[in-house]
Amino acid sequence: MAWPGSVKTRRPPTGFSLLELLIVLAVIAVVAAIAVPAYRDYVGTARDAALVRQVTTIEVFQEDHKLRTGIYGAGRYDAANGIATLTDAIDWKPSSDDGVVYDVTANGGESWTARVTDSTGRTICRVFPGGRPCA
Repeated sequence: MAWPGSVKTRRPPTGFSLLELLIVLAVIAVVAAIAVPAYRDYVGTARDAALVRQVTTIEVFQEDHKLRTGIYGAGRYDAANGIATLTDAIDWKPSSDDGVVYDVTANGGESWTARVTDSTGRTICRVFPGGRPCA
């Protein structure tokens, strides 16, 4: 029995409603749709930078080899298949054997090309001297 003039109070609801949960999920989906591609691009750019750094190291060894012999060296380094003709040609070996394949070709005596492919299939190609991308 209620007293005259008293207000009947209700207990406040606990937890979240289905609509609130759906709104939160929609916001998370939108954020993920924007963030995941940006992250993939960032990882790809970092892999490219690591490959370019290795090619820059090869460039130093190539120039040293040309000063000593008058020609650029050529060869392939593929640790997974036991190929190290590039090491024999210019006395270069990568700092780690992480599945990267290095192909270096001498273009006459005036230039050389480096094609580097990492374990994910990402490839960069540069023509030296100058380091411009391959056509």
